[in-house]
Amino acid sequence: MSEPIQLPVGRRVLRDELRTLERKARQREGKNRTDAIEKANAQLHQLGLPKLKTSTVSDWIEKGNPAKNFLVLWALVRVFLEWSGGLPPKGATTPKDPAGAKAKAAWNYTEEWWRLRWEDAKRSRPPTPAPENARLLTAYLQAARDAAGQHPYRSTRQDLKLPALADVYVRQHTRTRAQGNEASAAVPAAEVFRADHSICLLLGAPGGGKSTLLRTHLAQTAEALLSNTAEKTIPILLRAAALTTTDPLPAALSRTVTADLQQDGLLDELPTGFFRRPPRTGASWLVLVDGLDEIPDTDTRSAVMTKLANVSANSEGLYRFVVATRPLPAQELLKLGDRVAHYELQPFSHDDLYTYATHWFRSLDNPRRHTEAFIAGLTHSGLEVLARTPLMALMLCQLYLTDPTRPLPAGRAGAYQEFVKWIYEQNTHKNIKNTHDQAIRRLKDRHQIPEESDAAERAAEQVRQHLRGLIDHLAYERLNGRRGAAVDILASHLQVNRPREVEQHLWNAFLGDLMRPTGILTQHGDDFDFLHQTLLEYRAARHATRNEQTCTQLLNDLIASSTVRSDGRLAPPAVADSYLGFLLDGLSASQGRIAAETTRYVVEIMQHGGEGTHRFLTTQVYLKTNLPPGPTAMYLARLADNPTLDGIARVTAARALAEVDSKAGAHHLARLAHDPTLNDSFRVEAARALAEVDSKAGAHHLARLANDPTLDDFSSGKAARALAQTEARRRGR
Repeated sequence: MSEPIQLPVGRRVLRDELRTLERKARQREGKNRTDAIEKANAQLHQLGLPKLKTSTVSDWIEKGNPAKNFLVLWALVRVFLEWSGGLPPKGATTPKDPAGAKAKAAWNYTEEWWRLRWEDAKRSRPPTPAPENARLLTAYLQAARDAAGQHPYRSTRQDLKLPALADVYVRQHTRTRAQGNEASAAVPAAEVFRADHSICLLLGAPGGGKSTLLRTHLAQTAEALLSNTAEKTIPILLRAAALTTTDPLPAALSRTVTADLQQDGLLDELPTGFFRRPPRTGASWLVLVDGLDEIPDTDTRSAVMTKLANVSANSEGLYRFVVATRPLPAQELLKLGDRVAHYELQPFSHDDLYTYATHWFRSLDNPRRHTEAFIAGLTHSGLEVLARTPLMALMLCQLYLTDPTRPLPAGRAGAYQEFVKWIYEQNTHKNIKNTHDQAIRRLKDRHQIPEESDAAERAAEQVRQHLRGLIDHLAYERLNGRRGAAVDILASHLQVNRPREVEQHLWNAFLGDLMRPTGILTQHGDDFDFLHQTLLEYRAARHATRNEQTCTQLLNDLIASSTVRSDGRLAPPAVADSYLGFLLDGLSASQGRIAAETTRYVVEIMQHGGEGTHRFLTTQVYLKTNLPPGPTAMYLARLADNPTLDGIARVTAARALAEVDSKAGAHHLARLAHDPTLNDSFRVEAARALAEVDSKAGAHHLARLANDPTLDDFSSGKAARALAQTEARRRGR
């Protein structure tokens, strides 16, 4: 087995010395790299030399690439030395003073020492790819481009024609974690791929566009590279679950990427050595890790994050990582290290959603009329905010295309139910039934003895009759941390009783043949995954609420997980938000006692809940979970009026209230926009949210804030921009 690529000694020494010096300066003065660059640039300006960029310094310290000009490097080193106590203070170096002369000699010696380190690094030859890499890289890029250019929610059903990703993609924006308050400006989401960090964390809501963003970057970069455009990083996309084995990273990449791209035209295996060396001279691998949150076990997730942190620290700049996940506990994310950049992916704006729908309906007569009818339907059904989640927008656009005259479903669970039904039933050639018939016939025909043939057929028909429930069971087991292949999980179910006459490998192949055409599963290598984590959650919730007995058990479990705090208040259940929404919808859809007890339980959380109640209520309202409307509106109004909460929490509660009762929500948002005790930025956010509920009232408050001389410049400017957007929408584009 080949050894991992290493930096040449000269470059490694220079890099390590710079890292040590930076660490000492940070520990002594508490200043960061950005501060040092700013001070060094002031010196470079006096010398008439070009300013340093953050990416340039990152190349020196993270990747070991030496500076082109020593004086530029020395400007930064001088700052670090001064901050770490390694240089005499300013003014102590006059030659007339013996102490100063000695200090100056030490200064000159130090400068010469760094110059020698720099010259050694310049003489060191950078690592180069193996000759075979060029051919393999081209093959990889072609297959990766074709795979990533397809929609991320493509299924194993070949008759379900989703548009190409590039045809419907709408650019999103992110905010960095440091910018987490609403006063900060959003930046294009693609910035996460250009950031000067060895690990970047991309956080987003369920269905929020994380996978689509990663695939779009991969497709666009692969196309650029195949057109001979220079790129500093070459992306690789894989699921976080692929890193749960004990394989080293290059072996995991070899195994996973080869398996994933075979169906997209990759003819050769990508060997481990391919990923142990730079893809091109001067370039590194950008590993896009998707679905960290989909690893259900906390310890396994932590092991994956530790692996990424260790590889990042010891790979000599060979790899950078972008890790996509739903929000996870901050303490857990520390496993990635303390120098990780956090980016929060923002949902669609109203205009983004309009553009997205226009792209989907461009094949229809008069696309603009259909887009406006679709947006009006979202508003009527109360789904407009939820539809700003890209996955929900996709499902609703597809349902509209199926029958533009049909009302859109009510609530998130209704949308998923209709979408899954469409996947099963929008099949004019009856492919699912025909494929299943053929699978049963193949299994039967493998057995020539009549008794064995009949037994195989009966068992196969039994599985087909219960397939939907079996897929629900598979989702439930996967969500609760059961590992193993999908066929193995199904084979353990009571309704999947393999006859003794049928060999195991034939039975597993048959189960795969049944799952493949269902449309909600996608095949990765020899296994099957759900198209999206939220589809898995929806099907798992169906399993958990499939009858009165399971509903009773589920409700008891939720109540048991809602611990009572020391102050006597009830905490919301310890279940992930998205899955909890599907569970509550399933319980509420039950008849009689179960639905009534579910309502009482939810109201009790509202009445007695502590800090978690705000998050529970606002999140479930935005997910369109079926909550009791009267109590929900009452308690959201109380949260919006609560002066002990911070301003953005009150605005969020009022915005959620508008989803339940638009008139009451608008009233509270107007009050918050007019409240001088709130932070200026929060007042503008309240007015902006009001404009989405009542454009006339929102425009009035935005205009007042934009012209309020007591507001800070940033907030008044933000109000002016929001006002311009509101007026543009009111004019009908």
